[in-house]
Amino acid sequence: MSNKTTFVSFLLDETGSMQSIKDDTVGGFNAYLDTLKKGGDSILFSLVSFNSSKTLKRYVAEPVTTIQPLSEDDYQPHAMTPLIDAAVKIITATDEAVSQRTDEPNVVIVMQTDGMENVSVEYTTTDLALLIKEKEAAGWQFVFLGAGLDAFAAAREAGIVIDASRVVSYDRQMSHEVFAATAANVEEYARSGDEKNLVFSHAQRAQVGDKYTDQYLDATAPETTPPKKKRVEKKDRRSSTVDDIKL
Repeated sequence: MSNKTTFVSFLLDETGSMQSIKDDTVGGFNAYLDTLKKGGDSILFSLVSFNSSKTLKRYVAEPVTTIQPLSEDDYQPHAMTPLIDAAVKIITATDEAVSQRTDEPNVVIVMQTDGMENVSVEYTTTDLALLIKEKEAAGWQFVFLGAGLDAFAAAREAGIVIDASRVVSYDRQMSHEVFAATAANVEEYARSGDEKNLVFSHAQRAQVGDKYTDQYLDATAPETTPPKKKRVEKKDRRSSTVDDIKL
């Protein structure tokens, strides 16, 4: 049983492609909140939603029991996917809150998206990869949820280089199920302090329709990172690859 305070931060995709699963996302997220509230005020919760119009810090390190449910009126998917910029911002906001503490809380960052990075301008893949590496060395935990795509490949392309066991791809019609599974894992981590509780089980992956991640979990597979795609040469500062970083 952990007596530590746990910071739980959630990065929520509010881009245009989320419109088709808006209702399920709102309902699933609110169920996620309800589960975390079982942990009482020992969980300090942050919520940041993002699209190319704005990155909105809705809550930063507030007692989870005080967080209001998400409504369909205040969740309005539109625009594009600055995943790198948004990820750096939620990590930075969480770090600023943690730095005000005199204790050493547990920290878990959950990132959710249904699309590939396509419009970040403030930070690069290298910036994000190095920031995550730094925070993991400090004991922070990271979880990544991808709707209707190869989540491990999408995360890595953005610089989110984390253990595949904390990454899950889910069918777009399984928002409730993936939020429920993530909430159960995070709540158990907050209760126990054991990072193994953040690992998605094979049963959870099957339930949410994960068709991609097993190939990255299998240590015997010939390739444990996404295959590099051929792409047209273009100048883009985000194209700096995480493969050159010793992670």
